[in-house]
Amino acid sequence: MTKHETLILAENFQEEFIHHRRHLHQHPEIGFELPNTVAYVEKTLLSMGLTPQKVGQAGLVVTIGNGNGKTILLRGDMDALPMEENTDLPFKSTNGFAHTCGHDIHTTFMLGAAKLLKEKEKEIHGTVKIMFQPAEEIGLGAKDMIENGLLENPKVDAALALHVTPDLEVGKFGYKPGIAASSLDGFFLKVQGKGGHSSEPQNAIDPLMIVNAIYNQMNTLVSKEIDPKERAVLVIGKMGGGTVANIIPDTAHLEATLRSFKPEVRDHLFNRVQEIIDATVKMMRGTYELKTISTPSLYNNETLCKQVVPFVKEILGEDNLQIDAEPLAGTEDFSYISQQVPTMFMWAGSNGLGDNNYPLHNPNIMLDEGVIPLGVAVVVHSAISWLNQA
Repeated sequence: MTKHETLILAENFQEEFIHHRRHLHQHPEIGFELPNTVAYVEKTLLSMGLTPQKVGQAGLVVTIGNGNGKTILLRGDMDALPMEENTDLPFKSTNGFAHTCGHDIHTTFMLGAAKLLKEKEKEIHGTVKIMFQPAEEIGLGAKDMIENGLLENPKVDAALALHVTPDLEVGKFGYKPGIAASSLDGFFLKVQGKGGHSSEPQNAIDPLMIVNAIYNQMNTLVSKEIDPKERAVLVIGKMGGGTVANIIPDTAHLEATLRSFKPEVRDHLFNRVQEIIDATVKMMRGTYELKTISTPSLYNNETLCKQVVPFVKEILGEDNLQIDAEPLAGTEDFSYISQQVPTMFMWAGSNGLGDNNYPLHNPNIMLDEGVIPLGVAVVVHSAISWLNQA
């Protein structure tokens, strides 16, 4: 197969792109608190002759093209995770945060795409809008940017995103038409009881008994109320309260996460969790505070996927783009965008480092930088080709 000219162009700038990636990797930040990352991205875009605009709490957007016709959005997330890195990389992070999910590479994809799209701007019949997103790891960044006008001025007609994965070798990409990643609901419960001495339990209301009863009831939901052919996971990962053995505590807490694929399954479980909490607490004479967070399931538009697949194969080769049989069990807040416009979310293989085959979010993970020019070329060629045929 003859190498595509967009991939050749990306490889010509590979050293520059790797410099961006290593700087970002060495200086990770989390959530919406990304002042240095945003400043670096903004400075880099300005050096290309582009004019980035701030969107929401910590997002940036830049547009490239002639302003006529349709608009396609490219997404790159910038935030890291609150964990230590455990590698011997010379550019490893030492500030207590780490890019163990590969968002440093995602940001680099978008910086590289901006570079190439600016070089090829005369070829673009429409507009490419590139978003640099905060707070993906806490499921809030895309929503914040949408609420602050991300999909308007110009109005977005379709969107693409890449996510690195060590499950595929460099040179191979994957995607899943339809539901591509699970929804996520988080439940954060504080139960108020009535503290007292362990010798006088009749004068107390034990919040630990209440959360224990809730725990037991919640753990029957998936097995007893969901069709076994469907997939859902409800996990209570944090629960407790109290200080010493001879005091009935005043409060107790429980925290849980729910993941599912189909909206109707999610809605049933989400409502039932709240019903169980409310009924159990009231039955046992307590009161409670409940906070929830929700991220919808990610949906890959089948029509858009069919349109984009040939362009991806022109970069990767006919046999290097695979259709995944199963959706991602984890959650991706690109899903907020998929609720508004047709989207295609792809996995970019980044495992080429021999025995280092740790999963994402592992402190030992080392992703192969060979994926960078491929990812840049895929999004650039796909965006321009889709606009030019639209």
